Amino acid sequence: QIGRLAKGAMALGCAATTPAHFRIVRRLNEIGFFRAGGVLVGTHAFLAYGNALGVSWGDLARTQDLDFAHAGNRIELGLPATLKIDATDAIERLEAGFLPAPGFGTGDRTATFVSKVDKSLRVDFLTPMVGGKERVFGHDGLGVNLQPLRFLEFLLEDVDQVAIISAVGSVLVTAPDPARYALHKILVYAERRQRNPEKATKDLRQAAALIEVLSEFRADSLEVLWKELIGRGAGWRKRARTGLVALEKLLPGAAVLASMRVALEAAPPS
Repeated sequence: QIGRLAKGAMALGCAATTPAHFRIVRRLNEIGFFRAGGVLVGTHAFLAYGNALGVSWGDLARTQDLDFAHAGNRIELGLPATLKIDATDAIERLEAGFLPAPGFGTGDRTATFVSKVDKSLRVDFLTPMVGGKERVFGHDGLGVNLQPLRFLEFLLEDVDQVAIISAVGSVLVTAPDPARYALHKILVYAERRQRNPEKATKDLRQAAALIEVLSEFRADSLEVLWKELIGRGAGWRKRARTGLVALEKLLPGAAVLASMRVALEAAPPS
């Protein structure tokens, strides 16, 4: 039944993830990763937003990476104490044949898995950075290592369910609020524009595409979340300013960006 619904949605124009990517998401759902607080982030969440909003993103929704996030040890979740999963085992047993990516140094932990079949296909497990600590750490309850990432906590504060569809089925998973996703991408753009300009450009284009759509019916929400974001400190405002300048070139004259500019200029200097 679910498979037929997925195929019907694709026939009506919804974008599908590849079977290989879908099987990874489905397997993590089967072992309880999302019930344990896991969140699907990155381009696969962006693709699902497009389907929900009735928008086709084109090449902006193409990726070979799957990104999953968890609050890690910074937030106590109301979950049964007996709920423990082994995400590493689940990933390694997939037919694509995933192996942990080697770290930079001998004995380094890694939160990245790479397919033995397709070296470009990778899975990353992320968590908010706490106190500037960048080192990968193991999460016993998830059975997987997590890579701390700056500003990720902004994504995890409001989550919802989205449908991931494929020719081989469909599954409901947890994903960030799309408005938070869009604003977070502005920060990500500013953070990695120098070391990875190609990915940073894609981050900015995804932010612009989502903001353009959401501004039609969630402009107030975007403005409230933007004020929350720039109120989190000088480092946040510095990156927000850099990202907003670039975004204004992609969406010249956008009313919501004008409001965001006013709020930023009224905030304390970075």
